[in-house]
Formats: sequence, structure tokens, C-alpha cells
Amino acid sequence: MRCRLLSLLLTSCLSLAFSSFTLAENFPRPQALQPAVDFWVKVYTEVDTRSGYVHDADEVGIIYETLELSGDYYADRRAMRAANKRYGQILRRLASGRAGLNAEEQRVLDLWGVDVSAERLREAASSVRFQRGQSDRFKAGIIRSGEWNDHIERVLRERGLPLELGVLPHVESSFNPEAYSKVGAAGIWQFTRPTGRRYLEVDYVIDERMDPFAATVAAAQLLEHNHQLTGTWPLALTAYNHGAASMRRATSELGTTDIETIIEKYNGRRFGFASRNFYPSFLAALEVSGNADQYFGTLTLAPPVDYLEVELDEFISAEDIARALQVDLAVLKKHNRALLDPIWQGNKRVPAGFTLRVPVERLGVDPELVLAAIPEDKRFDEQTPDLHHTVVRGDTVSEIARRYGHSIRDVAAMNGLNRRYTIRVGQVLRLPFDGDLPLSAAASEEPLIEVAKAEVETLPGEPEPQDALADAETPAQSIDGPQPEETMLSSLAAEEEAPVPELLADPSDYTVADNNSIEVQAMETLGHYAEWLDLRASRLRRVNNRRYGVPLVIGQRLTLDFSRVSREEFERRRTAYQKDIQQDFFMGRQIQGTREHVVRRGDSLWELTQQQYEVPLWLLRQYNPELDPDRLQLGMVLVIPILKDA
Repeated sequence: MRCRLLSLLLTSCLSLAFSSFTLAENFPRPQALQPAVDFWVKVYTEVDTRSGYVHDADEVGIIYETLELSGDYYADRRAMRAANKRYGQILRRLASGRAGLNAEEQRVLDLWGVDVSAERLREAASSVRFQRGQSDRFKAGIIRSGEWNDHIERVLRERGLPLELGVLPHVESSFNPEAYSKVGAAGIWQFTRPTGRRYLEVDYVIDERMDPFAATVAAAQLLEHNHQLTGTWPLALTAYNHGAASMRRATSELGTTDIETIIEKYNGRRFGFASRNFYPSFLAALEVSGNADQYFGTLTLAPPVDYLEVELDEFISAEDIARALQVDLAVLKKHNRALLDPIWQGNKRVPAGFTLRVPVERLGVDPELVLAAIPEDKRFDEQTPDLHHTVVRGDTVSEIARRYGHSIRDVAAMNGLNRRYTIRVGQVLRLPFDGDLPLSAAASEEPLIEVAKAEVETLPGEPEPQDALADAETPAQSIDGPQPEETMLSSLAAEEEAPVPELLADPSDYTVADNNSIEVQAMETLGHYAEWLDLRASRLRRVNNRRYGVPLVIGQRLTLDFSRVSREEFERRRTAYQKDIQQDFFMGRQIQGTREHVVRRGDSLWELTQQQYEVPLWLLRQYNPELDPDRLQLGMVLVIPILKDA
């Protein structure tokens, strides 16, 4: 017995040592990042959302004060701006000289240390920032996480990924399944619509980003892809926030994959506070969640729910399903978060093929038998049709909602509108349709109304609302009622330009280099570049000494002429073009996983992409960014995304 106990203790010690080693190897904590990690631990554990820290944006460990908030939005903004102005003035005063300081000025100087230079203090005057506390959200997130932790761990284990990745929802959403950010990211893993559509079903009836179970599988796929592209977990995590292309660009420019060096030295135009702090905040979440009792006392986690799952064969209303199962409609809604409001409001049916989750404890019947017994006149072969409204000049979301008898929230949600509710002339909006037109709409004899089948996802070439052009109409000002919870990195000053959320999962480089050159990407021609530059293609041929008729080669560099269009505007147009291609493709397809293909004699990219795997070249290159399309080599291993119909 004594030998057995010693053996168990030794095994346990070795397991802990191995776990600590793999943790340090996968998620290093350089000493230079420790002040930032400590700062986020304080944010997560010492101040709640009714207060926050006024601090330096670069040296986050320098905290000027803890600012108490009133809960009144405008009063709090005034208090934040006043603190920003006050400390800016103090820092500029210190930079101009240190004689005759008052007590407050001396206190601020002591935070920086007597050796701080005047130049550094002048810089600090422009980098005062406010960070709202998160302790109440983090504590609530730990409790909520109990419902999904087992599923998250199982998914990560099945894919051979580090289990520590399971704390990422603490950073993204505090495990709030209803979290919705200002850039349209949703659910506990905070997928944007375009990125989510790569792996999930996302439309105006079903949004699997809101389903913690489906979204966890998608997050594991995205993180695995990021790791394949960047080579390290710190970079893969940062890419989750900032994009794989930026992280690959950072490693190329700096010649290293070291996260400490990249955070300190990478000067990407959109690599700002949130991106620099994403990995440190993840390390802080690891620390806090792993020692929750130390920070919050004993917590009782929400238990996982035992479900019965039933796949529907036909379209059935949620009300009829709830009635048949003898389960309250609110219970079904809570446990089937992917189904959106049109389902629960009775404007749409639960689609055929959807897997319904019902808590076992709520069931007194066999769900399959009961659902099969629903009368034929309550079962349908197709979805409820939609009402379409084409926007004309002068329309606003609020006016359209009023005209058809719907809420602004419903119209915005059904059409994926951004928080400004921007619409444009000619845009087609979907509206719920119950068989009768509201009197206000019918009386207007509106010529642009039509009933269409719900299976039509979008009109070809229709841009999303956030890409509205200069002729966009004035949007509705606000949605009545409380706003959805936003993610944690809220700041005092206007944040730096955020990464392009539509292309976070795309590692291709669409930026312009300092020498005004670009890397040619798939689906691009000289004519495209000329159009985006407001030039003739002949001008670009002269700049690059190219003969007429010579095709561009993917991966080669091309010099551009920005005499008529700025670099930023060119990048915007180019990114919008690529986004539209990818968005259209993923409207009907999802990435299910990957496989490897070893190049054999006779293989060609055309045969592999068009015949064998039916994967477009641009997507193949996203999984093999170093691939030279003109140089397939025997024995080369290609990663092939596996696609399925959405």
C-alpha cells in the first residue's frame, strides 16, 4: 500500500511538472509583459464596471487614479474626459520643468520615477486612457462558464489543442452568450458575421455564433488555423483579435515570432492598444480563472445541462413545438440560442434539419414521438416567405419599421445592420411577413414591395450595410431599451482604427508597402488595380515595365501609382472586393475541417482546386500562404479545407 501511494504521488508530481512545462512552452510569460498581465489581473479582480483606472496606454502599470462612475453615460464620459485633460496638463507641466511642484504633480512624477525624461512625459500626456473595471463581469463569467466548460474541454482535446484556450471567452465576452460588440461580434467567442460564416450558419433566422456549443467548435477551428499560419500560440491568440495577415506581416518585418518583441516593436497601422494587450489579458484570464477562489471566494459554477437532441424533418413553428413537448417557449429559447427572434415571435418556422436541444429534466415525453405526432397542417416543406422592401431616398430604418408595424430592433437584426443602422438607396431589406400587409404599407401602394421565398439569402452583389456608399441615408439614431453588453476593451479616447473584421481569418496581405508596392493576390487583375486607383491600366503597365497581355502572377509584387487615390482608400476598395468574394462563397458553404494532400506527379493546382477538392484557389492559398502557384513540388504537403453545404 505504501509503495502504491508513493507511486501515485510521483505520478501526480510528474503530471503537474509536465503540465507546467507545456503551459510555459505554449503560453510563455516574458518578464517584460508582466506589468501588463498584472494590470489586467487588477482590472479583472479589483474594480468592477462601476469604476475603472485612469492609466497610461503604453505603460499600463502606471495608474493615475481609480475613477468612480455614476452610471449616467454622459456624466461618466464628462468625468473621463476631465480626468484625461487633468493628467495631460500635469504631465505637460512636468515635462516643462520639475521645480516648485505641488503635491498632485509630485505624486504623478513619483509614479514615473525621477529618471523619467521630459520627452517621455510629453508622450505620456497624449496617452492617458481609461479602462473600465471587469471584476463583476469576470466573476459572473466564471459562474456561467460551468455550463459549457466540459464541452469546451472535450472539443479542445479532440482537436489536440491546449486546454488553456478554453479561458478565451473570459477575455472576449465573460462567457455571456448574449454578448454583442460594437463591431458586430457575437456570442461567447465573439465571432463577426463574415468570420463566423466560414464555420457556422449565420443568417437572419439562425445565428450559430450565439450557440456556445457550435461556436466552440468553430473557435477551435479558427485557433488551430491561426496556429498553423503563425507557428506559436501567443501569435495565434493575437491573430484571433487582430487577424492572421497582420501577425504574419509582423513576423516578416521583425524577423521573429517572439511575442514580446512584436508587442514592443511592431508598428502596424491598426496594431493599437487592444491588439497589444490581447495576449497579456489572456494570460491574466488564465491566472484569475485558475485561482478564482483566491480572488472571489468560493463560487458555485452553473452545472452543465443534460440535453436530448432532436433533428427536425420539416419546418415547424416554435410555438407548436413547445406545445407538443409541453415545454415553455422561454425554455426552448434559452437552450436553442442559435434561433433568432423571427422564430420566437412566430414570423419564421424552425427550419428542417435544425437540431433542437431540450433539457432532459423538462421532458415527460419522448420528443421524437411527440414531434412526429404534430398534425400535418402544422408541418411544412418550406420556410415562411419574407416581405422585401427596397430602400428609396429619404428612408430611415425607424420609418421603415413604423410603416410595416415592426420594431427597429427586429429590422436591424433581420438585416444584420450595424449599430449606426446605415442603409443605402437600392438596398433590399427583409421584413417579417405574416400574410397581411400593414395598412400603412398597403395604403401607400408602394411599388417596391414583393413577397419572396426565405431561401433567397441575399441579392447578388448586394453589399452589407457597413459598406454603405456616400449616398447612404441617415440611419435611425438608437434602439429603444438597454444595449447589448459589449466586450471589455472600452477606452476613454477614440480607439485606434480597428482591424478589418471581415477578413480576420484571411492571412493574405492586402496592404500597401512603404515603397508603394503590393503583393498580387488571387482573383485580382491589373484592371482591378487601375479601377481602385482611378487610373488606366496602361499607366500601371508603364510604371512596372510590363507588356500588354502578360498576366499577373499570384505572389509577385507590383508598384502602384497613388497620384489620384490615397493608399488607405486603395486598401479599402481592395479589401471590400476580396470581402465580397469571400462573403458570397461562404453564404452557401462552411469549413468543416482540413485534410492533407501530398503532391504527386501530374498534380496541378487547377485539377486540385477545380476537380478533386472543389476549393477555390484563393481559399487554398489562405491555408497554404507560402504556396507558389507556379511551383508545385513532388512531396509537398498541402492543407486542404474540407467544405460542406451550409
